[in-house]
Amino acid sequence: MNNVLKISVAVAFATFATGAYAECTEESIQAKTMEISTGLQSLAATNPELMMEITTELQESMTAAAEAEDIEAVCTSLDEISAKMAG
Repeated sequence: MNNVLKISVAVAFATFATGAYAECTEESIQAKTMEISTGLQSLAATNPELMMEITTELQESMTAAAEAEDIEAVCTSLDEISAKMAG
């Protein structure tokens, strides 16, 4: 996982550490992030341009969600990015 992604995730976790949401938890965020990280590693070899695009999108969405303190936005963004990578 690249450093930008690690920083974005750390900011999101720190911001939402006290939040208690049924469908969007720290554990689900961590699982989604690991899935995206694995996908980004695969894309690095096959499509580096798409990997950079997704990494930038991920960083921007995590920063915006952290600033808004919106854990649901984090989960929604991660789901959208996962779908983009799968599609």
